[in-house]
Amino acid sequence: MTLAHGTDRLESARLVLRRIAPDDLPFFTRIHALSEVAQYLWEQGRPRSPEESAAWLQATLASYEQLALGHLAVLRKEDGALIGRCGLTDLAVEPAAPEHGIRRGWFGRAQAPAGVALTFECELGYTFDPAFWGQGFATEAVRCVRDYARDVRPAGQLEVLGLTWDRYVWPLATRGAARLQPASTK
Repeated sequence: MTLAHGTDRLESARLVLRRIAPDDLPFFTRIHALSEVAQYLWEQGRPRSPEESAAWLQATLASYEQLALGHLAVLRKEDGALIGRCGLTDLAVEPAAPEHGIRRGWFGRAQAPAGVALTFECELGYTFDPAFWGQGFATEAVRCVRDYARDVRPAGQLEVLGLTWDRYVWPLATRGAARLQPASTK
């Protein structure tokens, strides 16, 4: 998720969330290489190489402009320490479950195989340095992102699988001008 025009950061009681910057690469290179982090993020739990982390950062920066989505850097307010990331990413998903019963999804449209019917969703996710796990920072960051959407632009409701979901439009900045991107959440 990027931020609406004129908004440079989100804040909670203990955190500041801002766009990821090129200077954040050493932090993300370090945590992406940790097996305890990688096990939750990538195929077969394989840690990322420095080159893969650099490519991820470039893709994140590009996603701000191309899709008005992306993770935000999460900093601890008390000392400004970068401790993780939280935000929205593009998720390509099969619209119906195949014979094996589980829908498949891919992060980013470019990762999805050709010839597969897809729907596109926004995935709210986070990654933190293990030194900060278990302290409520992920919950606080996720709430900050969710509350930003809820407070800024509610867009009615939507019925999905017989359930009523709240729907929000994310006012996201691209090239200095506000652009709207739909997202929904239960």
